Amino acid sequence: MSNVVMPDEALLLELLNSAPMVDGVPIDELRGSGAGDWLREHGIPGPPAAAREVRDAVAAVVRGQVPARSLQKFLVDVRQVPAISVDGVAWRVEGARFPARAVLAWAEVQARLRPCENHEECTLFLIDRSKANARRWCSMSTCGNRLKARRHQGRLHD
Repeated sequence: MSNVVMPDEALLLELLNSAPMVDGVPIDELRGSGAGDWLREHGIPGPPAAAREVRDAVAAVVRGQVPARSLQKFLVDVRQVPAISVDGVAWRVEGARFPARAVLAWAEVQARLRPCENHEECTLFLIDRSKANARRWCSMSTCGNRLKARRHQGRLHD
């Protein structure tokens, strides 16, 4: 995905999922020597520390660990400006650097953004686009099946 312009909600999901659990070990793609490459590949400007800060802040809100108002600091210089066009008034966002864009993307999908329910083995997030808004796992083939198998084994041994 080299320098591809992604919609902000897709970029937000990529950012949130940049700290996966791999074989039981937490990995952070925004730390170490590859962090700058990861940011460039995803078209995210700025230092890895700024991306980590907004990622961790949004993740904490999505997990219910902190209130949404904690994201306000990323929106300080953002403003909406009206612009008249042939279609009427359109609103343009100004001053939205990447951290603000990430928070604005969260605001657009917050009702459908959630952590995978496989809390023991997975740190990924998902945007549920199903009609029922009932998706629970980042992947049914991995996390969903693992949890279902674990619950089944638990019932057999009870």
